[in-house]
Formats: sequence, C-alpha cells, structure tokens
Amino acid sequence: MPSVFSSFSSESIDLERAQQRLTLLRWGMLGLCTVLLLLALAYPIRFAEIPILQALLTLALINAILPRLARRSVAPLWLIRFGLFADVVALSEILAFSGGAANPLASLYLPPVLFAALLSPGLFSWALSALALVVYGALFVWHLPWPLADADAAYAFHAHQLGMWFTFALSALLMTGFISWLARQLADRERELAVARESQLRDEQLVGLGMQAAMAAHALSTPLNTLTLLADEWDELKPAGLPPDELALVKSQLRVCRDALTRLKSHAQTGTVAVRLFSAMTERLAGWRALRPDVTLSWQPSNCQDPWVELDSAFWPALFNLINNAAEAGGGQVGVGAHFRAGVLCVDIVNREGCLTEAQLRAAGLGQLQSAKPAGLGLGVMLSHATLARLGGSLTLDNRLSGGVHARITLPLKALRT
Repeated sequence: MPSVFSSFSSESIDLERAQQRLTLLRWGMLGLCTVLLLLALAYPIRFAEIPILQALLTLALINAILPRLARRSVAPLWLIRFGLFADVVALSEILAFSGGAANPLASLYLPPVLFAALLSPGLFSWALSALALVVYGALFVWHLPWPLADADAAYAFHAHQLGMWFTFALSALLMTGFISWLARQLADRERELAVARESQLRDEQLVGLGMQAAMAAHALSTPLNTLTLLADEWDELKPAGLPPDELALVKSQLRVCRDALTRLKSHAQTGTVAVRLFSAMTERLAGWRALRPDVTLSWQPSNCQDPWVELDSAFWPALFNLINNAAEAGGGQVGVGAHFRAGVLCVDIVNREGCLTEAQLRAAGLGQLQSAKPAGLGLGVMLSHATLARLGGSLTLDNRLSGGVHARITLPLKALRT
C-alpha cells in the first residue's frame, strides 16, 4: 500500500505558505522554551543558563530575519532549509548544556527532520537527518551533566518521565498539525487540478467542434452556391412540373443556409460592445420570435432602469442555445426573465414540460448530454456552459416541481455610466 507521504512533493505544496507556517511554529516553540527556562530558574536546578539563552536568542534572531529575506525574493525553499538547519543546531546547543542525550527534549529532533523530508525531499533531507543522528550520538559523550543528576533518584526519574511525555506530546502535536495542514493543501490542489483537467477537456472538445464547423462551412459553401445558381436558372426557365411557390421555398431555404454560413464567419471573432442590456435582449428575442413562430415566448425583463453594460457577443449564442433547447423540449412554450443587480445579470429560462435525469443534471456542462431530440447532438448545454464559464459566468439546471426545467444564467457585467 503506498504511503500517504508519497503524495507530498515540493511541486504540490505552496512553499511560501509552508515557510510562513514554520515561522509561526518556531515562534511558538521559542515562547514555550522561554516559559520552561523561567520555570527552571524558579527551582534550585543547576544548569548553564547563559549558553541556553544565547541559543534561544540566536534562533529568535534567525526567525525574525527569514521574513525579511522572503521580501527580498529569496526562494522559500532555501528559507525553509536554513530555518530547519538552525532548529537542529539550536536544539543541539541547548541539549549539550543540559544533560545531552539524557535530556528528554532530544525527541524534538524528529519534527525538523520530518518537515525536511516533506518539504525538501532529496539531498537536504538526508543531510539534515544524518546531522541529527551524528549530533545526537555525540551528545552521549560531550555534554554538561543533567541538571537533576545530584537530586533524589526517584525524583529525577519521575522528572525525566514527565519530560519524555511532554516532548512526545509536543512532537505529536507539531507533526499532526503540520501534516494535516499539508494534507488539506494537497487536497485543495488536487481539486484545482481536477477542475483544470475538466476545463482543458472541455476546451479541447470546443476546439474540435470549431474545426469541424469551419470544415463544414467550407464544404457547404460551394454546393450552396451551385444550388443557388441552379435555382435562379430554374426560375428563369420556368420548367414544367415545378410550382412557383415550391421554387420560392427552395430559394428561401438556400438563403437561410447562406445567411447561417455568413453568421458563422462573422461570429468567429467575438468582442465586447456597449449595449443597453434589456433593450438589446428585447431586440434579439424579437428576431428569434420571427424565426420561430411556432413557439410562444414569454419575455419578462426587469422593471428597473435599463443599464448600459459591456457585453461580449459570445453571450448571444450561449443564450439562444438554451432558449432553443427549452423551446424544443417544452412543448412550444418558453418563459424568459432577466434582472441586473450589483453588476450581475441573471437570466431565467423556463420550459413547462419534460425533465432531466439525475445523471443529466450532474453532467450538465461537463460533456455531451444524451439528447432526446431526433436530430439532437446534446452539445448545446455544453457549449453554453463553456462559453459562460469563459466569460466569468455560470449556468445551473434544475427540474421544476410543477414540471419542466429551469435554467439560470449568472453573468457579471461591467456597468457603464450614462
């Protein structure tokens, strides 16, 4: 079974935040050591106060300098390494003047060694681990006597046991807290990567659709021109058996196809324009009504003042994709409402028939939906979702309790002063 620690790497961790967290932990440890030093002075315990105080002050000075070096663009990884090295050296100096390896504080070698393995795996972590091992071994030989060496044996043993418990608890709290923070950070990074992968997949699908659309436009333009010329010739020749109204219908349908290709080319490049929001929506929806006389469209704009906003033209295809879906799924009745508050446009599109399955609601916008329409490809919602996400907005779909589907567009827009 792979270890949880194998998930950590210096690339997946915000080293700057880790350095800040280590700085705070170091200040906490220095404060705790100061309290212990003051408590020891209150008892008749003989130890070298001056060297120990010097070690604590040196570590405090280093900890105060590290943020200044960070502001001077020193790499966070080097600051982490320098701080952990200073921790080991300062702890070694404290132990050397307070009993050496017999001091229960020796267990505090573990946190910096573990933090080095998590934050700087490789040569430095091995070097720091080796340094801790060598110095810990040397403390068995070179050290000042344990401060309680001349005290009652039972009292000294009890104090040593209490110190062992204290250092174990402190090490456990340090390591658990820091590793838990790293695990949460890694989980957040994994979620960000998952969202980025989904976005990349969607963008790749959109690029593929754009290429196919361009190829289709190129492939259809020549046959349409040919058919248009033939229709014009038939109109002049008046061939027998072809009623004039049917010929007019053929020509009108060819014009529709040519206009669609023209719009495809003109909308290939999008841009932001200043518009009166609800007036522009009313005008566009009126044009849509003319193209879809078979659908009853109920349009309810906000009753507040019509604002001037900067609106990307890519918004309109995303909007009408959803309206077309609602019209084809809603039995010929569609309701559209909109309001603009605090710089955010909200558009509600409602059809009163049909519903989406739970699987379709979960997949909405993330991939192709299984379309129930005879010629439906299930791409409309995905395209609208991707376009709105690119513009900084969002799309949500919900089933209505009374039947039908409710689609809500939320899009932040820059309001212009009139």
